[in-house]
Amino acid sequence: MKKIILSLAVIGVVAVAAVGATRAFFSDTQTSTGNTFSAGTVDIAIGDVNAPTWAGNYSIGDLKPGETGNITFDVRNVGTNPVNVSKNLSNFVNTGGVEEFPCPALVENGSGKTSSQPECVAETALDGRVDTVQTQIIYDLSVKVYANETDQTPLWWQEIYNANQKLSLTDVYGTDGIKYVDLGMIPVGGHMVVTQSYHFNPLAENEYQGDTLSFDINIKADQLTSDNGYAQVVLDNKTAAPDFAIIDDGSKATLSYKTINPTFDFAVSGTVVLPSTDYTLVVGTNPWTSPLTACAAGNATSDGSGVINFSGSHTCGTMSSAKAWLIPTTDLATWT
Repeated sequence: MKKIILSLAVIGVVAVAAVGATRAFFSDTQTSTGNTFSAGTVDIAIGDVNAPTWAGNYSIGDLKPGETGNITFDVRNVGTNPVNVSKNLSNFVNTGGVEEFPCPALVENGSGKTSSQPECVAETALDGRVDTVQTQIIYDLSVKVYANETDQTPLWWQEIYNANQKLSLTDVYGTDGIKYVDLGMIPVGGHMVVTQSYHFNPLAENEYQGDTLSFDINIKADQLTSDNGYAQVVLDNKTAAPDFAIIDDGSKATLSYKTINPTFDFAVSGTVVLPSTDYTLVVGTNPWTSPLTACAAGNATSDGSGVINFSGSHTCGTMSSAKAWLIPTTDLATWT
């Protein structure tokens, strides 16, 4: 019977094609007009400057061992898409500074001079010039992200380095300054206050007197999404409030999520602190408050080495400026 019906249908199509010009049907047409596809923009400004070259510069002068200089600047998202922001320092140049004190024991380009008599004595004892003050700078880096120019409460904040990294290419920004450090995401219309502290090693001695260091600060903004429509963020192990400083213990996970979707589609992959423990991915506007103002998007159990992998799709509430936390499931009880 199925073959006969199929045969009749084919014949019917042929017949309509032959006489369709002479037949009339009741019909209705609805038209959706003005449909558009628009490419968004990715654009950041440093303070009030929005140009290919950030012309501003900073100077920390007369810094002595044990003292700290600070550089703070504001990165604004002036585009139409949220952005991931990263930074690096490059083009490090160490010099001896203004060298006017005669130091006959040190000969450089036919003459020997230092910045001061104590530097001359110290470098003479070391049998050579020491113009590497960069090795004596201990570096801090922290960020605060705000939803808009008037909001006084940060959406998110983080200490990325906390006085335990020397400002050398190997420790912080990689060989030749090509490594970028992730600062985090800035929502549309939001801004990020970036604070850097430069601590002069209190154990630095006279050979560093008068020496100078110059470098470039580079800020980069990338769109969140990759070619498959997913964005990625790294979930780091951190200390408790209020600092939420990163704990560099190898415990971190990558969260991939669909940026434009009716549901929150995600995948988590990484290593957590507790092995053989059930963890829950919590996302929302303020998941560390009580009562819980976020949603538990999914959960899984880490293996015996702490490795965890899971994915899911969840209908969550507002995801505007949402935060994401991967926590032991038992901790949910303290948030509800």
